[in-house]
Amino acid sequence: MTNTLKITLSLLIVLCLTYSNNYAFDKQGTTGKITGKVIDAKDKGPLTGATIKINGTNLGAISDESGDYTILNVEVGTYTVTATYIGYDAKTVADVKVSADLTTRVDFSLTLEGGAIVTDEIVITGKRNAISPDQSGKIIGQEFIDNSGVRGIENIASTTAGVVQDERGTDINIRGGRANETAVIIDGVLTTNPLDGSSNSFVSNNVLEEMAVLTGGFSAEYGNVLSGVINVTTKGGTDRYSGTIEGITDALLSKDVSQGYNIYNISFGGPLIPSKELARAINFYGGYERNYSLVYNPSWIADQLNFGNNVIPEYDLKRWSANAKLNIDLQEFNKDLPVQLRFGTSLASTDRRGFIQSYMLFNAKRNPLITEESQQYYGKINHQINSKLFYELQFSYFKADYNEGDKEFGNDLYAYGDPARVPGLQTPGGSVGFDEYGLFARYNRVRSYYEESAISYLGGTLNLTTQLKNNEIKFGGDFKYHTVRYIDVRPNGMYNFRNESEAQQLAVFNGGTGISNNYGLGPVFNAATNRLEIKEVDDGVDGAKHPIIAALYLQDKVEFKDFTLNAGIRWDYLDANSWRVKDLANIAGPDGVLGDDDFTDESDPTSTFSPRLGMSFPVTNNTVFHAQYGKFIQLPQLEYLYNGRANLEYWVNSAGFSGSFGNPNLKPEKTTSYEIGIKQQVGDRLSMDLTAYYKETEDLIGIKKYPQLPNQIQVYANQDYGTIRGVDLSIDMRRTNRISMSIALGMAFASGTGSDPNSASTAAWLGERQPKFTAPLDFDQRWTGVINADYRFGRTDVPKGFWGDVLSQFGVNVLYSFNSGRPYSAKSNEQDPFASTGAGAPLISPINGVYGPWNNSLDMKIDKTFSFLNNKLDLNAYVYIINLFDSELVNEVWDSSGQPGSTGYLNSETGKNTIQSFNNPNGTIPTTSEEYVRRYTLRSQEIGKYGPPRQFRFGLKLNF
Repeated sequence: MTNTLKITLSLLIVLCLTYSNNYAFDKQGTTGKITGKVIDAKDKGPLTGATIKINGTNLGAISDESGDYTILNVEVGTYTVTATYIGYDAKTVADVKVSADLTTRVDFSLTLEGGAIVTDEIVITGKRNAISPDQSGKIIGQEFIDNSGVRGIENIASTTAGVVQDERGTDINIRGGRANETAVIIDGVLTTNPLDGSSNSFVSNNVLEEMAVLTGGFSAEYGNVLSGVINVTTKGGTDRYSGTIEGITDALLSKDVSQGYNIYNISFGGPLIPSKELARAINFYGGYERNYSLVYNPSWIADQLNFGNNVIPEYDLKRWSANAKLNIDLQEFNKDLPVQLRFGTSLASTDRRGFIQSYMLFNAKRNPLITEESQQYYGKINHQINSKLFYELQFSYFKADYNEGDKEFGNDLYAYGDPARVPGLQTPGGSVGFDEYGLFARYNRVRSYYEESAISYLGGTLNLTTQLKNNEIKFGGDFKYHTVRYIDVRPNGMYNFRNESEAQQLAVFNGGTGISNNYGLGPVFNAATNRLEIKEVDDGVDGAKHPIIAALYLQDKVEFKDFTLNAGIRWDYLDANSWRVKDLANIAGPDGVLGDDDFTDESDPTSTFSPRLGMSFPVTNNTVFHAQYGKFIQLPQLEYLYNGRANLEYWVNSAGFSGSFGNPNLKPEKTTSYEIGIKQQVGDRLSMDLTAYYKETEDLIGIKKYPQLPNQIQVYANQDYGTIRGVDLSIDMRRTNRISMSIALGMAFASGTGSDPNSASTAAWLGERQPKFTAPLDFDQRWTGVINADYRFGRTDVPKGFWGDVLSQFGVNVLYSFNSGRPYSAKSNEQDPFASTGAGAPLISPINGVYGPWNNSLDMKIDKTFSFLNNKLDLNAYVYIINLFDSELVNEVWDSSGQPGSTGYLNSETGKNTIQSFNNPNGTIPTTSEEYVRRYTLRSQEIGKYGPPRQFRFGLKLNF
């Protein structure tokens, strides 16, 4: 099938079936609903025809013959709801909180006019049930986000039971899943980069409305994700202006404590046109944040590495992000047109330096520069056909760019190996070497690596929701058409071909000397500059890739007052839309030479059905039982589907190590999940949720070896599997006598044949047997806990006088976290891990059979708010302390010692002999044993093996 025909058919599918975008994530997480019953306060009988209205909106409902009502399509937020009935006093409930995908129940008991002492409208404050029968996961509201001091979507999510985050804060694993098995959705739009599973999107805390962290059992509308969903809702515009201005710094501290941390942000929203008539019709909200830090990710060990001012050199971060939403309510112009239009964008740009431990003494300026940019735009139509039926139609565009290379040279490929550009380089096309001890790079050693990628997609979404009595039925689907471009180069050797002809240079470039992989980006010779430049390539076998992804789902949520049943089914489709090798087991064909005859232009599309079922019901008035079963699939990350064809031919037709190659015929990864649990409410303010789960994973991506002549190859394949079991406990106490508290505890056992797609790469390279049995995974952190306590005074609940003024709106928030450490495979310390020795030291324990030390850390935030202008302006001053007691937080250990700061090699007999061998102060190149030990110790104390040190951050935030 030709690409043109595929695209045409795909567009027809969009028009005919109205597929959606973002793996059917575009609808999810943007609205909830309010239901309840209206009764007579005296005889408790239902009131038919009562009017229920959400104040300040055009949303409402009429109660039926049973007194029941339902209001669909309610945006996340806090509302005031009023019920009226002829002959009865009106009743208003304030502070009604609505969360994404959840049902909020508000019941009304109305009194006949004159039947009460007060016959005016009655206003009460809504009380949300401490336990929700249909909630699977945790809702993190604005109160925690504002009070705790934790910043960043994934950092906030890590306070949830079942979520494990490494001590560096770089990866999270939900219920034993791999790091790439979590989807981050912002305002209904998936922000995860489908190329590699990363997410460069960033939302300022001051723009966040709430977060829903779903750790399991999510319904059929959530797809293309195996382990968890982080569903973020940002603030929307209202008919009143509001905003924040905030600045955060650690510059108030001495230079040997400050990490050069600086953030400022601003958010603002309200009517687009300052008119009373149009205030509710057209409004907006947006935010901008900028971050500059001298240290991208501080490490506890840094103060022992003799850096100036204890600041890790050439490891800075520059980042900005912006989010904005524009809402247009057409019903404000025409009452018969219940249509809302929403336009949104999310932009982010990050420049950061990578850190190479062996560069830190003499060559830190050559730490690589990494640039990431992402942009998303969407437009959405929400049409409320009637009170029981609405649909949403959305179109989206996404683009993400990534560059990594030398800060000075970038994509100037010839410069990496040019002696005129690299002082100290003796051999053209070579590299500056290491010091006399072989431990640290000499000045001006240039890392021979350049990587660039670009991915974009266009897509559209349609989702339909209807309420039929107690059944909420949803139907939706998605479609996306991608453009994927990628290249990585080892550029040092390219200099040797700078004076060859264009044809010769391109042949060498594609022949393995410089390039490792490319498609959609390739070398173009510039005769004017006599250099190869990387340009977009659209045609040919190594042109841009255009995978097609689509999905459909059907879901029925049956709700009674105390019983919820959620059943659904989902269909996912992937067409890699690329050439592939005909037979991986005989890749070079009968002639033994890989060529055109061994390829086909069509990959095999895959489609998968996955059913979901969830239920909950009361055991007692305060106890709810819930259970979930589901089949979940995740489509392969696109980087594992593709490979440059010329590069593949080179490695297959030559000898030597081949690397790992993409496979367009990868199938979806699969998980079968079971969970049961009990939610217990104690009084009005305390709730507990105990959930046990069991998961089986299969067809996870790993590396498979295919023996070939003259050279074996390694290909990504669906070959890993595993089992995960665990228990999560969540305890939440609403604010009582000024204190609120939450406890999240998780116990998990995660085992499998591979922790990530490249786990078996060394075994495949060495020709060893690949894993066929399960072992603890690298992220098998058995015990994880987070305890948060917040003690806070209100405006008036304070003593009179001086101390009352001091304590008014004063608060202290404490976040205590602990974990049991992660596993590693213990090895002999007789072999230097910094020496290149192929297979490495022999194992002295089972695979991941030993565990690292426990960690515990205490963070604290102390703040006070000052109110001005009749409480219309609030200034909040705070200090946030990370790792208050400066605990040594171990992220990983050396497998040869079990310690983070020592390999153990120097204590071995081999290591002692090596120390003695450097005792040569009068040699041609003078060395001493003492200096060798000093440098070896510095090299061993890798910053990535430790969590953060104690840090103080001071902030001022103005709310208006």
